[in-house]
Amino acid sequence: MFCSTGKIFGSAEEAAKRLGYLPQDTPLTNLKVIDVVMLGRTPYLSGLKRPKNEDYRIAMDALKEVGMEGMAERIFSELSGGERQKVMLARVFAQQPEVMLLDEPTAHLDIAAQIEIMEIIRKKVEQGRAAIVAIHDINLASSFATRILMIKDGKVAYAGRAEDVINEESIRNVFGADVVVRRYGRGVYIAPKLKVPNGLRRVHVICGGGSGGVILHMLREAGYKVSAGVVNILDSDWEVAVELGEVIDEAPFSPIGDYSHSKNIELIERSDAVVLANLSFGRGNLRNLQAAMHAANLNKLIVVNRTPFEERNFAGKDAEELYREILKKAVVVNREEEVLDAVRKLLG
Repeated sequence: MFCSTGKIFGSAEEAAKRLGYLPQDTPLTNLKVIDVVMLGRTPYLSGLKRPKNEDYRIAMDALKEVGMEGMAERIFSELSGGERQKVMLARVFAQQPEVMLLDEPTAHLDIAAQIEIMEIIRKKVEQGRAAIVAIHDINLASSFATRILMIKDGKVAYAGRAEDVINEESIRNVFGADVVVRRYGRGVYIAPKLKVPNGLRRVHVICGGGSGGVILHMLREAGYKVSAGVVNILDSDWEVAVELGEVIDEAPFSPIGDYSHSKNIELIERSDAVVLANLSFGRGNLRNLQAAMHAANLNKLIVVNRTPFEERNFAGKDAEELYREILKKAVVVNREEEVLDAVRKLLG
């Protein structure tokens, strides 16, 4: 997955030195960790030849690369899943191959261990090795891979950089799944696309920074079609909106641009009701307050005014005056729990 040398290997012995393999599942053993790693030196030990001090040094260096040098004398079967996977990577490293074939190296691991394992692999690649990784987690693959191969029916269906080949069409074609694909830099974020029946009334939520998650869930569970905007990619509200409905987004940590603001206005005009969540405002998202004013002028805005505006206003006097005008034209509630009743009353 990371890269490929394209070289052809000669004899089986030569291939064993130049090609390292990490299987998806590793049987437990009562061998010590150092002995498991020393198995990676097998291609260099012909016949009954015993390991040399150099072989042990290489094995210990491999353990150090994965952060396991202090566990060399531990029993392999007593380690956690993440620790065992690091040891198996160390065994591959001890083999000193030019190309590493890694089959689901993050399977059965928690997210912290997955990222740690992938970071270790990436560091090895940066040192000049090649790694081909079979993996089903598209988000993880796109975060670390320099090239992606998408396989269908045993053949390469798509090949290239993550940002070029991972999209809703390619995933539908290869996996038969409807997903939402959002981009941030050279990476992508994949989430399931919720199937929403036609004919549902839409409620658009202006939110950010976690202020809209509860509202979005509550409205969706009540049977409304939901959307949100403008929300920065990877914001917690963005993740909820991607999962539950539609979202107008902006690049991470970026101010709201002309395009996303105009799309937000369009979605507000198509919605039956709009909710302004109890979010904080700065210069970067002041346009969300302007969008709320637009919704108020359309007589479809509900405002959650739980926290005094002066405590969450970092955009200055203009924002304060705009918010005051919004309250005059909107339906105002004091808690998120009151939004659903307010929506029902507004929509009759």
